[in-house]
Amino acid sequence: MSRPVGNLNKATIRREMAKRRAAHLLEQVDTMYALDALAVLQEVMSHFYHKAKVLKGMGENADFDAIDAAMSETGKWAKEVAQFKHAKIQAIRLAVDPNMPTLPENMTLEQLRDSIMDDFERLREAGILSLPKHNGNEEETDGGR
Repeated sequence: MSRPVGNLNKATIRREMAKRRAAHLLEQVDTMYALDALAVLQEVMSHFYHKAKVLKGMGENADFDAIDAAMSETGKWAKEVAQFKHAKIQAIRLAVDPNMPTLPENMTLEQLRDSIMDDFERLREAGILSLPKHNGNEEETDGGR
């Protein structure tokens, strides 16, 4: 026996129930949120999660393929949110070996002193340091000792 005229079939009933539940959920959702990348990702993830929960709440009338699709989409967006919140530690490429000595091993103390004084002179000329000009011929004193 066929269904009487005016009665809805199961698919239409299921669709109407889903629309009513979704409308009810939308009334509860706060639409005031910040529009930054993380908020958008979380909103998209939340949308698919709530959609899956609404479909799952239909009980025996639930379309499990649609639930699986919504949960799968939720997982995809959850992965994006996790990558955004918990960045991976990347390997850093260095231009030189960090264990390499910064000074040549065969440099004498006089050469080191001259190199440092040249650096001071460059900084003084650039206006970064306000030191009197160095004269390389000065004799150092031991402070009166």
